[in-house]
Amino acid sequence: MKTNNIIFTGLAAATIFLSSCSKELQQTNNNPNSLEKPDATTLLSNTIVSEFYNNANLVWTLGNGYDQYMTFSSSYYNQPTRYSPITNEPYWIPMYEAARDANTLYQLGQTQNNPLLQAAALTLRSYAFAQLTELWGDIPFTQALKGSTGVYTPAYDDQQTVYTDGQSGILPSLRKADSLLKANSTGLIGGDMLFNSSVPSWRRFINALRLRYLLRVSAKMNVATEMQSIVTEGALMQNATQSAALALPTTTPYNFVSLTERSGDFAVKYMNSPLYNTFVATGDTARISAYFAVNTATAAGAPFSFNNYGGMPMVVDATATQTAQSSNFNSSFVSGSNKNLIKARIITYAEQEFILAEAALKGYISGAQQSHYNNGVLGAYAELGLDGSNYLTHTGVVFDNSSSNASLIQIITQKWLANINNGFEGWIEYRRTGYPALQTGGSVNMNNGVIPTRFLYPTSEKTINGTNYSQQIQKMGGTENTNYKAWWEK
Repeated sequence: MKTNNIIFTGLAAATIFLSSCSKELQQTNNNPNSLEKPDATTLLSNTIVSEFYNNANLVWTLGNGYDQYMTFSSSYYNQPTRYSPITNEPYWIPMYEAARDANTLYQLGQTQNNPLLQAAALTLRSYAFAQLTELWGDIPFTQALKGSTGVYTPAYDDQQTVYTDGQSGILPSLRKADSLLKANSTGLIGGDMLFNSSVPSWRRFINALRLRYLLRVSAKMNVATEMQSIVTEGALMQNATQSAALALPTTTPYNFVSLTERSGDFAVKYMNSPLYNTFVATGDTARISAYFAVNTATAAGAPFSFNNYGGMPMVVDATATQTAQSSNFNSSFVSGSNKNLIKARIITYAEQEFILAEAALKGYISGAQQSHYNNGVLGAYAELGLDGSNYLTHTGVVFDNSSSNASLIQIITQKWLANINNGFEGWIEYRRTGYPALQTGGSVNMNNGVIPTRFLYPTSEKTINGTNYSQQIQKMGGTENTNYKAWWEK
């Protein structure tokens, strides 16, 4: 019989008592189709697909709203994207499952003396925990994967511990993963559908994530030495083809969700007005037409004009005029005809370059912020199969070095544009920097007119992990608060 003895938060143990009344039952049946030990090849491919798929799935149904790329036009759908306090439990569960499976992979890698498997596992576990802490704040962490030792109700750890804990923290784990690969430049790992056992590719992915999380916590700790060390080492992405992106299948269950979405659900998703305004302000004709369709007020065959597109503000129920003037996502999201638009991405070359541009601007690394900024803009276009060389000359896109603040706004705005359809990155970075200037929605906003900083903890935490949950809520002041700021936030 197969027993899954690695329990993550919210999962209770069940004990079965067998009666001894019948002495005829001397043996238990074993299922020959159920493996006693996990298979690394299958578990690795499943963990990779799970993390990339869930990132893409949640962005389409929720993330694009929180990031303010999309507005739902109907109150039947749009309460979450009007920032109604929600748990987002459908993401909490698979991320803990991914962390559990990655932890199992790490243990297998140690047993098999396979440094590439260990490094991949540490990377995937770190990403899962990063998603959890960046979306919920303090989380069950150091005890969360210890069900095999009888810990079924794990305590919450503060966000600083999640990032920095020497045993399993995000940053130390990624640092260890890179060191393992640096010392073992070749290897073979079954089930690696992301990079096909390419050690250089895994190192580039790992170091891009290290840069992301170092910058995330840069207001709270000195990150300059480690960031400069990563840059000096040079194991970084060099172009958009090296981004951490996965082409999802076109059929269920792991397809990009828009490909099988009902037409009625697709029809209520509109370009958000801040995104539209940014496209117009920077003359971004290529990306607006790649992502979005002309509005219904535009005659068929009309030449390009920004007036043929439109963005919708945060609304309860859109008026007929608003829907006629605003743009839906285009047919490429239904047909999948442009595969570049529907790839599942975790971190891209473009984001890496914008991170380096900000790091150079703030003196964390040596180098020219403008060069990294330009690379980021061109890389973001290349991700979509577009040429951004002309766009880079546009007013509002040419790098503004008139002041540090002007440069920072430009870097973060272009990073925001580059991360369309990439999880909750736009929202997370807004919380860190305050840029770009997103709409609060006023009275339409269901969080008292404020953009929240976190999701509510899942309901299951109240019932299954109640004592630790209650202690965490007391830390917030006695009431769970979607505006509670964790360690690194402004």
